[in-house]
Amino acid sequence: GASELWVEDPATGARQAIPLDPALSPAANLEGIFRRYRKELRRASRAGEEMGALREQERRVRELADAVEAAVASHADPKALEEIAALPEVARLMAKARPQERAGEATKPRRRGPPGIPARLRPRRYRSATGLEIWVGRSDEGNDHLSTRLARGNDLFFHLDGSPGSHVVLRTEGRSDPPSEAVLEACELAVHFSKQRGASRAAVHVAPIKNVRKPSGAKPGLVFVHGGRTVQLRHEPARLRRTLEARIEDADE
Repeated sequence: GASELWVEDPATGARQAIPLDPALSPAANLEGIFRRYRKELRRASRAGEEMGALREQERRVRELADAVEAAVASHADPKALEEIAALPEVARLMAKARPQERAGEATKPRRRGPPGIPARLRPRRYRSATGLEIWVGRSDEGNDHLSTRLARGNDLFFHLDGSPGSHVVLRTEGRSDPPSEAVLEACELAVHFSKQRGASRAAVHVAPIKNVRKPSGAKPGLVFVHGGRTVQLRHEPARLRRTLEARIEDADE
């Protein structure tokens, strides 16, 4: 019937309470304690393995950095640097760091839309002042695809209360507290791509994308949203203009 047991730590001599379940027998309580112990032991073992792998990666990165510095400092044959660049881990990093340009194409940075998406479903994309992307549906079908297929995680959904318009999604990159300026920019786009374009004030509903559902058999562009909040937007032309100018062009546009 006890809810805890006080014992003395053999290493430090400090007294420590072990929580017990009064409804269980001493043997069942003991088994529960050892079960938790074994679970924590496995977790610690996995953590140790991961730390070992990270240390090995760190060692390899240092080796590569030393090799590059030595090759540059000694004015080595360019082939030495080419051999380093050909290593799988270095090649992967270089592929991510440099843009892939087509032969004869202008060097103006252009980015493709989400891969594998037909152009008719591909959203317009804008970069907020804080770096987060804002996606805007182009059509009813594109709205459905954006809100039910592309958006995920902590992304936020924007739509005008009681007014037809594009679905707008702020890609939060996993953040639960996106910058307020990015939220206002997404609101501006929601108003701009709606029947209330040009309104000086508008009520924009904002909700986590997990609260957006597409009813079975509903017409294109219609979704149900529960929860969230309403942002009373005071339109600022300069903010909208800046956001529209930050359009991320797809390579095939």
